[in-house]
Order: sequence, then structure tokens, then C-alpha cells
Amino acid sequence: MHILHLPEVPSTMDVARQLVAQGDATTQAVLADVQTNGRGRLGRVWRTFPAPHSMACTFIIRTECAHLPLVVAWALHQALITEMPQLTPKLTLKWPNDVLLNGQKVAGILCESLNMAGVNGALVGVGLNLHAPLGWQVEHFMGAFIGSQQKPAFWAEKVASCLFAALGLYQTQGWAAFHNNYARACTTLGQQIVWRGAAGNQELTGLARGLNQQGHLELVTDDGTVHIIHSGEIVAQGQHLSPYTAKQSAP
Repeated sequence: MHILHLPEVPSTMDVARQLVAQGDATTQAVLADVQTNGRGRLGRVWRTFPAPHSMACTFIIRTECAHLPLVVAWALHQALITEMPQLTPKLTLKWPNDVLLNGQKVAGILCESLNMAGVNGALVGVGLNLHAPLGWQVEHFMGAFIGSQQKPAFWAEKVASCLFAALGLYQTQGWAAFHNNYARACTTLGQQIVWRGAAGNQELTGLARGLNQQGHLELVTDDGTVHIIHSGEIVAQGQHLSPYTAKQSAP
């Protein structure tokens, strides 16, 4: 497995995209010790702790996968519980691709389409919190650490192994191979949630009833309407809903 390991970059996503544009057909991931201009969904700033406290890595996917965010989240979940089985009862998924530890975000995942140089696939950025810096006030940090002293390169290899194996399974069996296991790990299901559309101009509050067979979220609002959610994000769920927020619904 070829993982390009660099000391410092503005963004591992941008380096990976440049490699593909230049015709690189072998590099499978770009790992950086320091990322100075990382980004999240919708162009948001994404900050990661420098190595060895976190892993900042972009995986280059050279095949198409209609359920990529969910498959990536599942693969990361599997990598973590395989290497740290003690986390199994504490590690959950929030639809579509947040990985939570004790209800707090422990990893961020960003998927961007990749259509250039004959490649139709995606770039997958993963930021994984490993262990807190000495003296860091964890209570001021909106997230969690898995508590691993293993180096980021170790985790990049483990995540890559699980991710590319999962993508191979998807190519042969599709979403059906993941549906039940993903649903069991997904803490969103059965909870009251607030969903916001990708453009940010639509918001719904209701019960996350379940996943349909296509992996889409079924959200039931107070009037009984079932909304099939294909994308967007869950901005609050369960205990994170304030009484005010829980009463809101989309116009």
C-alpha cells in the first residue's frame, strides 16, 4: 500500500487531487503530520491537532461508490474496534458519516468527487483524534480522543486496509452487504433529530424512524409525514436537542 507521508501541507485533499491530476495511479493516500488549511463540509475550516495527537489523511478512491460516506464511516468504525476492541460498546455512528465515542465526535470525514485524468471516484479526508496534548483542557474541546499512542502512520494503514476492503465488498455486493451492520451501529436511529439540508436553507425536526434499503434516512415529522433524506447533516439528536430546538420544523 502506497501512502505518501509529508511533514506539512495546507490540505491533504489538495495534495491528493494534484497527484491524480498529474497522472499518479499508485498513491492510495496522503498523510500529513501538520495540516495548516484543512477544510470540512461546505468549505468550513477543519482544524486537526498535529501529529502524533491526530491523523490527517486523504484516501484516493478510484472507483465509484454511491454510498461512499456511509461505507467510509463503517470502515473507520471497523478499523477502530478491530485495533481497540475495548471501544466497541462506546463507539457509534451518527448518520451519515460521523464516528462518535461516548456520544462525542472522534473523527471527521469529508468526501469530495474526483473526475479527472480518467479517474471517476472520490477523495476521502479523515481527521481522527488519537490522544490529547499534554496539559490540554479536554473539557474545552468539543470532541473525543480514542486514547491511542500509536502513530498516525499506523492508523492510516489500518484505516486504508479496512476502507479498501469495504469498497471491494461494495463493488461485488452493494449496499446490502453493509445495511444491517451499519444500522445497528447508528445511534441516530430511533431518536428525535434536527436535519439540515446541504445548502443550509432547509431544516426538519422529527423522529429518525430508520434507514430504507437504499441507506437513506426516514424522518417522520410531527404531522406524520415521512421524509426520505438522501444527504445533508444531523445538527442535533437525542439529548443534544434543547426544548426550543425540538419544537422547530421546516417552513
